[in-house]
Amino acid sequence: MSASACVVYFGIRYEISEDEISALELRIDPRQRAARQVGLNSYWQNFGGPDERYVLLVGTQIAILGPEDVLSSSITAERLQDIVSQTEGRLNEAGLEGLRSLHFEWFEDL
Repeated sequence: MSASACVVYFGIRYEISEDEISALELRIDPRQRAARQVGLNSYWQNFGGPDERYVLLVGTQIAILGPEDVLSSSITAERLQDIVSQTEGRLNEAGLEGLRSLHFEWFEDL
């Protein structure tokens, strides 16, 4: 990304250590692989700007809001319920553990 944006996902959020960045860059992180195998998305980024706070989101991408993406988005309650149900099933199938939530991460382009 080259502009500020808000990334919205339903799934699991992982804090990433410096040691894990290389595998994420190469797309060989076990969580990324497991997500792909069951048809889920993954997204990782430095969400901390100069303070470097890397996060990996695994699940279903709801939206990326920003000047280089879309400026607004909406989702019906019925569609959100479907996403939650399907994503939880796929996360279970992939054997990925963690708190399943609706995640909003702000990326500030500095």
